Amino acid sequence: MRISPALRRTLTLLILLAVLAFAAFLWYKPLLNIGTGYATKHACSCHFLQGRELDEISEHDLNFSILGMVKLETSGKEVRGSLLGLTDRRAVYREGVGCTLINDEKAPLVEVSGPELSSGLPGSFTETGGSAAGAMTVKGAVVAGPASLTEALDFGMAPVSGGGARGLVVMQDGNIIAERYAPGYDQNTPLLGWSMTKTLTAMVLGIRRPPIPAHDTTADAAFRYLVDASDLFPEAWTDSARQLITVADLLHMNSGLSWNEGYGSLSDATIMLHEMPDMALYASAAPAVAPRNTVWNYSSGTTNIIAQLIDEDTSGQGFTSRFRQLFKDIAPSLLIEPSQVGLPVSSSYGWATARDWANLGQFMLQDGIWEGDTLLFSGWVDYLREPAVGSEGTYGAQTWLPGPDMPSLPKDAFMMRGFQDQRVFIIPSRQLVIVRLGHGVDKSTDFEGLVSRLLEGLESIGAPQSPAKSPQ
Repeated sequence: MRISPALRRTLTLLILLAVLAFAAFLWYKPLLNIGTGYATKHACSCHFLQGRELDEISEHDLNFSILGMVKLETSGKEVRGSLLGLTDRRAVYREGVGCTLINDEKAPLVEVSGPELSSGLPGSFTETGGSAAGAMTVKGAVVAGPASLTEALDFGMAPVSGGGARGLVVMQDGNIIAERYAPGYDQNTPLLGWSMTKTLTAMVLGIRRPPIPAHDTTADAAFRYLVDASDLFPEAWTDSARQLITVADLLHMNSGLSWNEGYGSLSDATIMLHEMPDMALYASAAPAVAPRNTVWNYSSGTTNIIAQLIDEDTSGQGFTSRFRQLFKDIAPSLLIEPSQVGLPVSSSYGWATARDWANLGQFMLQDGIWEGDTLLFSGWVDYLREPAVGSEGTYGAQTWLPGPDMPSLPKDAFMMRGFQDQRVFIIPSRQLVIVRLGHGVDKSTDFEGLVSRLLEGLESIGAPQSPAKSPQ
């Protein structure tokens, strides 16, 4: 059969297009895999922890990029996601543990016991209510708050690009004085803090324990000894640059390790969360690209390295048991979902009710004291507020500090801060904790407008302007 020149050109063009399409698929497949992984993991957590339907999650949480195109379905205690049949992912739910994205189908899912086996907490997260520190309302009720705060609460709950707030809590002197939730959410709904989990990890590191140096019995010396420790991974960090990295460098995000935190493309952060079964191992394998304590570079990988250090501590207590022991009375609803190897993803996956996020802020405001017990090293919270080199004074140790974008914040304020505008503001001079949790385009919330309105509303009702004794 003789092929005409026109047909030959057409076939050649079709083959070329097919090759280009295949090459494009190979190029974009990692992005598609990461996007499908994000959608699957997030849908699993929202479905099993919050009791929401997959269609509603897809509409209101996966409403950006290609995430809404991911087909989601449940299979027992799993959520499976597929994007146009090109990539398939699954996430597994375990009672009292949360959801884990399976990043390597050939690797095992390490067993992690729920808190009911170790600390007596309820096994079902959805049945765990908030535990407000001395709330002025009966359990199960939402605090409307004084009229002077109504406009501020309205402002905070107004829609933003991609969504809006789902929970607002204002706590003063250990009491919840105002509270608001979006339809479908309430004081018992666990809400994702994203990178606010980093601050919790720093608190776990600062759990008060006997001093390490045998010659010195002061707690302050013990924690200074802890943060100044170096040669952290002697078998893996064999080069001189990484051997010099200290715990303090990791806490302050100026270790010098290479890291790209971008979320909208292939980056170290998205690869770690959605392709790596052992996230801490992936992060710790990064090379040093700058001398320690010289360059500030925000890194979720750094926090997972800290969690690994805590987990390997010679005391014999792993990270999971330590954070449960520390927070079980402060925030009973709190959990940090684990990676495939069983270590909590301490950079990103902390869930708690809005009231319990407020309690966590109150715990920091009280310098690590809860119900009369000193649970953190003396001065540890102050240490978390020391500005990191290179951060232009806006970051401490896994904790954020006031920046030029929020002139209304008192100078002594500090905060937990997470993706999609999760915030816990802690303002010691006002004995005030403000919590905002929700979903939307990151950095679209007017926090200056919200906080300034709340402060003005509190001033109008004669709220304290100077430090008062914290409830302990």
